Amino acid sequence: MLCGDWTAAVVLLVTSCLTRTTTTAHRILAYEPCAGSSHWNVMSAVLESLVDAGHEVVCLTMHRAAERLAGHPNYTYIDITALTARPEETARDLDYGQVMKIFRSNAFMIGMALTWAQRLCETLDDVPAVRRLFDGTDGGRPFDAVVMESLHSECQSALPGRLGGVPVFYVVPCPFVDWMPTVTGSPDHPSYLGGLLTDRPTPDSFGQRLHNAAVYVHTNFLRWYLDVSADAVRWPRPRDAVVFVNTHYSVEPARPLGPNVVEIGGIHLRPPEPIPQDIADVMDKSGESGVVVFSLGSLVAVDSLPDDVLAAFKFAFSRLSQTVIWKYENDHMPDKPKNVVLCKWLPQRAILKHPNVKLFISHGGMNGVYEAVDAGVPVLGLPLFYDQPRNVQNLVDIGMALSLNIDKISKTTLLKTVNRLLDEQSFSENAKRVSSLFQDRPMKPADSVVYWVEYFIRHGVSANIRPLSADATWTSHFMLDLLVVFAGAVIAVWFCSRLAIFKTLNKCLPSK
Repeated sequence: MLCGDWTAAVVLLVTSCLTRTTTTAHRILAYEPCAGSSHWNVMSAVLESLVDAGHEVVCLTMHRAAERLAGHPNYTYIDITALTARPEETARDLDYGQVMKIFRSNAFMIGMALTWAQRLCETLDDVPAVRRLFDGTDGGRPFDAVVMESLHSECQSALPGRLGGVPVFYVVPCPFVDWMPTVTGSPDHPSYLGGLLTDRPTPDSFGQRLHNAAVYVHTNFLRWYLDVSADAVRWPRPRDAVVFVNTHYSVEPARPLGPNVVEIGGIHLRPPEPIPQDIADVMDKSGESGVVVFSLGSLVAVDSLPDDVLAAFKFAFSRLSQTVIWKYENDHMPDKPKNVVLCKWLPQRAILKHPNVKLFISHGGMNGVYEAVDAGVPVLGLPLFYDQPRNVQNLVDIGMALSLNIDKISKTTLLKTVNRLLDEQSFSENAKRVSSLFQDRPMKPADSVVYWVEYFIRHGVSANIRPLSADATWTSHFMLDLLVVFAGAVIAVWFCSRLAIFKTLNKCLPSK
């Protein structure tokens, strides 16, 4: 009898699980138009969380997913690489001079991102597999939601409408971009919130606020002029959306957010993969002196840096007692210091988690920032472009980093800065403190993504998570209409008072 009860219970449990899977699993269209690997790292982590939760994901992208995602039965990949035209859109390890020429100008970057996004929007239907998705002839059931990165352009906002007005979820792989307040209604004011393309996340002085306001106006005007004003009718914005942003308040300055903005900073931090044995041996044998890790990410080839900059690094590293693991694209380095180990590729997260790592020298990409924060390792930031100066400044403000301008670097300045980060315990202590804050959260980022996607699909607009400020005009947001009325009232009172006083004086004073 007892055995029969257990059998019935197991059958009931399995049946309920299967029923839940078939009734709650959704079909989701994902769209990642950016060729940057750092963008894909965040998006792929979001998609992994969804397929692991039992949802079906069809992804339009030029990235081939890692085995964990690519081999998942719920994941389908549609390649849109043929829609890209310029070599820098898909290249890695570019020449430093070329990268600076392309990306150093904020205005050029915004224009390039918008042009790129618009071209993809206009040619997306040229891919037969994509056209079948939109026509509903792909053989699959209808989509329940769209997950995408918008690249600052409104044109991708038309995708949910083409699928019947399904819920849309934006994935932002960097700090808050300029269009986010328009979509989400989150408060946005240049007097106290630093823009994405400014060096200061929190403008303090008058000069910083003036610069931040100028960048704010300039970037928003460029986006409006190049994108929204030209195609506002053809490219509608979704009435309601949820935004997943790759930030966390332990690093990014806290700011007021509505429930439709969810911070998922560090979602790409998967369990560390094994460190290659040759690198592990070097790190294990480094002893108390430890290891310094140097990497400028995947976009810039370090061996293409100017000769004087490379010479400064070699000089500074040769005078350290630490072993330096240097991500370097060539097998041979002229005048390589004896304590430097060259690697073309690094399992960066696993290496930073090693207890012998004392310092991370980085360009300040968002993914590397959170890897360093999670590992509790001090950082020497060498920001290059886009959000990197802002990311590094965040780490400087919380006391776990110092920053240098790579274009103005010198041998003595670099050595002095590295030694300060290694010798002063405050940097290591602050890094560990911030790491503890970062890891102490009520829900893992992946679980937050799954919860909010399922919640918004269930409830849609009736969820009422969009703040009323999202519908406010810029005149009402800055209360310009009220200021005009108030100023008019003050002027009217002043004029009437002056007129009354003038008439009273005329009556009281004897005429000559």
